[in-house]
Amino acid sequence: MLTLTKDRALALALLLIVAVMWIASGDIRPPTAWQPYGSALFPRILLVVIGLLSLLILVRSLLVKVPEQAGLGTRINEWFQRRRTILALFLLFGLYAALLPLVGYIAATLGFLIASFALLMGIDTRRKWVINLTISCTLAIAIFVIFRYGLNVWLP
Repeated sequence: MLTLTKDRALALALLLIVAVMWIASGDIRPPTAWQPYGSALFPRILLVVIGLLSLLILVRSLLVKVPEQAGLGTRINEWFQRRRTILALFLLFGLYAALLPLVGYIAATLGFLIASFALLMGIDTRRKWVINLTISCTLAIAIFVIFRYGLNVWLP
């Protein structure tokens, strides 16, 4: 019998939220003459990405054997070790939000994405640097273009 682990619960909760948000995105007004794609485009793109990643979490959690529980001290130490990256990402996001109005969308987003990917991937090889810079530049510019020219929304 399957036990409900944190990963499985998270994946199922996210899939439910994505389904509800997808239905709710149907209430976003349709595109006008000056909006070729409409305001629902970007939220739906994000919902598809979140849904696919949630499915990936669910599948991976089903393939992994659930280990036995360790002692309390070990679990507390592991909890802080695992969340060290998350806390650093929150700090980076706060810095991004503070710098956004000062340096503009593209510069702040590039800095945030490069730092975040470096933190998550680890940048120990030239190949990882190339991947990091390629993804960061592509995402920052693509999102800017979608908002500016597809949705006609000005970013800072």
